[in-house]
Amino acid sequence: MVVACFAGALFGGYAASSAAISKQEESAQRHMVSGAMDHFIRLGGEIIREPDAFTKEGLPIISKLGFYAIDSRYRLQQAIFCGGTFENVNQIDFAPIGANRVGAGILDANVLRVAARNFPQTEYLDVSHCDLTELAPIQNMKNVRVLKILNNPLEYSELQSFRQLDSVTELWVGWPDPKLEADSLYRNLDVRKTMLQSIADMKNLKKLYLFDMRLRESERKILERLEVINARMN
Repeated sequence: MVVACFAGALFGGYAASSAAISKQEESAQRHMVSGAMDHFIRLGGEIIREPDAFTKEGLPIISKLGFYAIDSRYRLQQAIFCGGTFENVNQIDFAPIGANRVGAGILDANVLRVAARNFPQTEYLDVSHCDLTELAPIQNMKNVRVLKILNNPLEYSELQSFRQLDSVTELWVGWPDPKLEADSLYRNLDVRKTMLQSIADMKNLKKLYLFDMRLRESERKILERLEVINARMN
């Protein structure tokens, strides 16, 4: 009986000690995440939280990160590393605020590769008005469903690579830059046809937003299986 009581006391002490350690760990986790969130905001990032949703540690669940106010490539990479420590992030936005021209943003292919490694679960990606010349970094992001890629200086060979974006179901593309020359690569009808054919071959694409592109009848036939929305910038 005495032995049983003694064992019970030991177990009770162990359980209380474990509970105390668990609370300390949760407190440390909250402090670490809270500090990372503060640092991300100081770098110029924006955090979009799930309303009324919290982690088991009592912290708000973060679903989207905005990098659009960051104007330094070094700070942008810092923010990517910092934001990559947050769980549940599946939406990232790099489109610079107020921009409407090709290559206006500081995000390029190399920085996007860093983002792809830090946010492997990304489902929504906005890289509009950035400095991307290639699609390879996006091809490595296997969960992207919605892709906004307006006003990027994509090279001609890359316009044929849309077909390799297997996971994308909704695509926003075009060059609605009011200063873009009429004889630009992106205004060339033959080049555009090449791109549209590649887009038509995208395995899971359902909806296509085309900006400042008036389609010819032959182009409409290329895209006939898709829901096509002709759009303009505000």
